[in-house]
Amino acid sequence: MQDFPKPKLSFIAKLLTTGLVSYEGEKWAKHRKIVNPAFHLEKLKDMLPAIFECSNDMIRKWEGMLSSDGTLEIDVWPFLQNLSCDAISRTAFQSIYEEGAQIFELLKKQANIVLATFHRHST
Repeated sequence: MQDFPKPKLSFIAKLLTTGLVSYEGEKWAKHRKIVNPAFHLEKLKDMLPAIFECSNDMIRKWEGMLSSDGTLEIDVWPFLQNLSCDAISRTAFQSIYEEGAQIFELLKKQANIVLATFHRHST
């Protein structure tokens, strides 16, 4: 019995999301057991200072962008993407996002190439 069934993924989604997110049954259980220690409460508590620092860095950037009347209108999506990448970089690799930005950019390019290739072959 599945209490939380996963939605059926398209072919392209399967290509881009292979892993714990898309696994089911025994395969999911095996991989979840492998990654579970990384999300233990004590480990997460240890990550909080790095995540806090990442968040403060983002807020400082926003404060530097304020207009003279103290207002700001921005698209937050790119900032939230960078915040996520920075938090992952600092907690998993002990480096700031800017140092590993090339890896994240290559991953984005790879996903775009896969999508473009799939699109060309499906039309």
